[in-house]
Amino acid sequence: MWILILIVLAVVAYFVVSQASSSNQASQASSRTQASKASSQNYTNQVDYSNLEVSLDTSASNSYRCDYRRLRDLLAEGKWREADEETNNMILRVTNYNSVENYATPVTAKHTPCEDICTIDRLWLKYSNGRFGLSVQRRIISEIGEKIGEKNALSIMFTYGKREGSAAQQMNQRRLQSELNEKFRRTIGWYAPHSDGSAGLKNYNDITFSIQAPYGHLPTANPPGGYPGLRKNYVNDFIVINLLMRLSDCGIAL
Repeated sequence: MWILILIVLAVVAYFVVSQASSSNQASQASSRTQASKASSQNYTNQVDYSNLEVSLDTSASNSYRCDYRRLRDLLAEGKWREADEETNNMILRVTNYNSVENYATPVTAKHTPCEDICTIDRLWLKYSNGRFGLSVQRRIISEIGEKIGEKNALSIMFTYGKREGSAAQQMNQRRLQSELNEKFRRTIGWYAPHSDGSAGLKNYNDITFSIQAPYGHLPTANPPGGYPGLRKNYVNDFIVINLLMRLSDCGIAL
């Protein structure tokens, strides 16, 4: 009799332990799934931007007769390449630069009116539902900086030719800048290695003009054919970095 009772108790104990183990494994699997989802979340904290209100009436646009309705319509129709080219046209116009030949990246970015850079950014956010936009690109740079313990990542990427300190300090700044540039290019899908293995940029025609492109892949603010003095038809992230600095100056953020 006692033997039978012990057997029953052992079976019950085994069942309880098995159930607890299965529950724990399921909990761990759920946690891993949630962690995986969290790691693949976009850079906008899953905010729904589809209902974002965007004013197309800005004082600077009116001054330069800049009409954002075409950019809005191109984005709404998912014509990403045409929208990217139109974005560049808008930037040129609101900064009073009338042609690509007159384009000067630092000057242009510095004089991009806050109202207009906000309108451009919000249009991209709205019609990509947070996948594309200048503020998305800036957020990505900030998160890259956080991962390597550098809070001023954007400023470091911006300081071309402005390094200070000892030779060792300047060398470290160059190394850090190179690391940030490469990580940014890889993250947004602009990276293409040079023949010597150094970090390069894609040809404009190789950009993915699709909603399936990586977060921050657009806009490029680059016209087809590139800018004078730059490698022909290659995307120039220096232009974007200048615009992102202006975005920060204007206090525009996700």
